[in-house]
Amino acid sequence: MGKVMSKCANCGGLLFGGTKEGELRFCSRQCRQYHSHPGFCEQCVHDTTEENVGGTFTVNLVAGTRLMAWGSDICPRCGARPMRKWFWFLLPLFPVSAQYRVLYQTPRRYLSRKMRIGAS
Repeated sequence: MGKVMSKCANCGGLLFGGTKEGELRFCSRQCRQYHSHPGFCEQCVHDTTEENVGGTFTVNLVAGTRLMAWGSDICPRCGARPMRKWFWFLLPLFPVSAQYRVLYQTPRRYLSRKMRIGAS
């Protein structure tokens, strides 16, 4: 494709610029992280169950659900972080889920596993 336009090494999306790691180019930090560690580490699997948080939705870009996280409890091995699904109406109003470990595959796609009670 040449040097001007190329495809993301993780998701295959067309990109202009992006980040580079060696000869590989990525459209986002999420794609770069997932390409280097595609899946949850053993510790995150141990601290969670297979139940996932499901999807999110938005109505007219104003209301819906979104995943949110506070703090910096990002797993140093796989990059997963604890998040909750929140209901939004312009601003976050209230949580609608338990905590989940979330690992982004791309900027808009993620894997999730429900955190066990007492797991950090």
